[in-house]
Amino acid sequence: MKPCVALLLAVVLPCSTALAWSRPGHMVSAAIAYDELNAQDRRIVERIVALAEKHPDRGAFEVAMGRATGEERRRRIFLELARWPDDARGSIHDHPTWHYWSRPIVNSASPPAKMPADVPQGSAYEAFALNLSVASDARASAGERAVALAWIFHLVGDMHQPLHSVSQVSKRFPEGDRGGSLQFVLDPVARQPVTLHWYWDDSVSREGEPDVAMSRAEDLMRRLPRTQFKALQPFRNASEFSGWARESYELGSTVAYGPDLRASDSAGTALEQSQRYLEQSLQVAEQRLTLAGYRLTEVLRWAFRNER
Repeated sequence: MKPCVALLLAVVLPCSTALAWSRPGHMVSAAIAYDELNAQDRRIVERIVALAEKHPDRGAFEVAMGRATGEERRRRIFLELARWPDDARGSIHDHPTWHYWSRPIVNSASPPAKMPADVPQGSAYEAFALNLSVASDARASAGERAVALAWIFHLVGDMHQPLHSVSQVSKRFPEGDRGGSLQFVLDPVARQPVTLHWYWDDSVSREGEPDVAMSRAEDLMRRLPRTQFKALQPFRNASEFSGWARESYELGSTVAYGPDLRASDSAGTALEQSQRYLEQSLQVAEQRLTLAGYRLTEVLRWAFRNER
């Protein structure tokens, strides 16, 4: 997709179709999990690849794999699993509300006249629990497990993007700004207006090539090793997903919508962000995406704990 087209889509698409991390971002978290499992639990990699080969939406995977063979083919399958729920938007496989699990936060500088009775919150938690159950069930068909695995890859990433756990309520947006999808900032790279949501989605990686995703993953793992994440633990059950959401909500409240944010409700008046906001948001985004990759490793180890 050409950059100008992507930016236009970022402006006009509502939150129900917004990404959580861009597709390249999801590929990076999958690359982290691939690197870890390939080095330590190769049989899990082989099992996931075997199931993915039975994915019912073969077109997307054939395009992603191209003529690749061997390890390169396995890597590309991992990357496509993570981005497939976005690639499948608008198809029979699409579930728009599965991508987020938002809670409201009030803009103290411009509070609404009254709190809304309902702020769309999405169903990412229920989706994760459902797909984890299917993916870890050796009795389910290979195709069903492949689809469920793709959603697990994707949802672990989704819930680590702060703006998929929070929606700001204000006088201008009394029913919420849809996770920043109705507010605009100036993209520091393209120098064009984008939604606040898109700014966070696209902050860590913008290149969709597999080699770039793998290189970005290696860089993040080197700078942000597992030992830096005290919250990282072996995965136990689906309820941990709510804890990840709480982490993202806190970061959404204090950083994404923090005091340094300069946002506008019009693309035409999108504002440039301070250097402090740019640096802080990139630091948080890199940490969250890297942690998502490590946690994805743990989820996959748990899902295949009886099939090694």
